Amino acid sequence: MNDKRVNRLLNMAWDSQSPSKAISLARQVLAINPDNTDALIILADNRLDDGSLEELENLLLHALRSLDDTKNYNDDEHDLLLLSISYRLAHVYWTEGRVDDAFSSCEKAMRLLEAEDDVDTYLAHSLRELHYRTMIELEQWQKILLLTMKDDTHDLAWAYSRLVAAWVSSQGKSRSVCASMFWDALIISPDVPFYMLGYYDEPDDDEENDAFDFALMYYDIVSVSDDFFRWFTRGTILFGLLTDRFDGREREYVLDAIDSLGGLEEYEKMSGVLFGADDVSVIETLAANKCLSN
Repeated sequence: MNDKRVNRLLNMAWDSQSPSKAISLARQVLAINPDNTDALIILADNRLDDGSLEELENLLLHALRSLDDTKNYNDDEHDLLLLSISYRLAHVYWTEGRVDDAFSSCEKAMRLLEAEDDVDTYLAHSLRELHYRTMIELEQWQKILLLTMKDDTHDLAWAYSRLVAAWVSSQGKSRSVCASMFWDALIISPDVPFYMLGYYDEPDDDEENDAFDFALMYYDIVSVSDDFFRWFTRGTILFGLLTDRFDGREREYVLDAIDSLGGLEEYEKMSGVLFGADDVSVIETLAANKCLSN
């Protein structure tokens, strides 16, 4: 009887759109079984906004211990839950500034991800993003480059991680390679650099939230060196001017900025070629003309 009730409560909790209701249902499960892994995860997920990081960490560590002790899951379910908990712990550690712990949890989760076929797309994407971000923080440049060569996701985390790793590894000398990577990153999401550099405010449009959220997590990679910051800013302004992303006084400011960054001649040359072109055409033409390569 208790098993049926627990399953019913868990199903209702997972399906609930109300955090308070999900918390209430999870607590009812824990009153029956204090070590129920699913209930502990549900409780952690719905306390992310109002619970302390220490409380979240304790809930997730409890979930890990309960998963090791229980016999209620088959091997596939066990590994998927372990992956899920490890990612959540990595996120908590990252938020706490415990980068080494976050990286270790990401590594564990990544090994599980590589062995699983049926992983939630959002979870897999978020895990890869955090994994790359921890490696950047730990300056594991060669490991990043090796991983990006095998990574066929070709998403924003892949694009910006290999860009900064390539720049640092070559000390900014392989400008043509880095330029190609910069334009590849821009193709994926043209607005990300503008959020990173503060040219755009937080978006009102839900469709732009992914670009903003990524930029918020990765924005400080542009400060990996003064040269990289200047080069990255030059490329962003060049593209922004050619696609009318600046207007009025802002345009005057960025024209002065790109002049000081050594990109005014490049802009004047390309502005005659790309008048009125769409974003993708501009990016492809800039890449073909090896802009930003010196």
